[in-house]
Amino acid sequence: LMIIDQHVAHERILYEKALKRLETDLPFSQQLLFPKTIQLDPGKFQVLKEIDPYLQRLGFDIKFFGKNTIVIDGVSDDIIAGLEEKILMEIIEEYAANQREKKLEEKDNIAKSYSCKTAIKAGDKLSEREMRLLIDQLFATSNPYVCPHGRPIVIKISLDEFDRRFGRTS
Repeated sequence: LMIIDQHVAHERILYEKALKRLETDLPFSQQLLFPKTIQLDPGKFQVLKEIDPYLQRLGFDIKFFGKNTIVIDGVSDDIIAGLEEKILMEIIEEYAANQREKKLEEKDNIAKSYSCKTAIKAGDKLSEREMRLLIDQLFATSNPYVCPHGRPIVIKISLDEFDRRFGRTS
């Protein structure tokens, strides 16, 4: 029996996708029908300015205005409509926390922050088709057993383990 954590599986898929996008110079942005204007605190505004070149390669189209104001014109295809602002704020916070606590290299930090915050959540319901697609994409990655943060994605339980737990001996 294999048990797969859907959040960290999706995180691994998105992490590798993000690393590839960071290496290319092709725009992957989906333009928003209604751009979002956001007022940030000065700290988040500064972090966003620092990581904007990376975010552009991941699909974000952000315009900067005076006094800590931004407009999100486009986002990556991985971001659920309506969650653009929330996910961007979470990426900024995760990136800043990783920078303070883990001292990650910039590209790795942005890829980890992006993948963590855009991945499906542990309690999200997936259709059987979505589950199969997730598993296919996971096993097409370079390391399908460990998430970008080092946590296991797959837990295997052997038949011998089942037998032992049910008090059966061979």
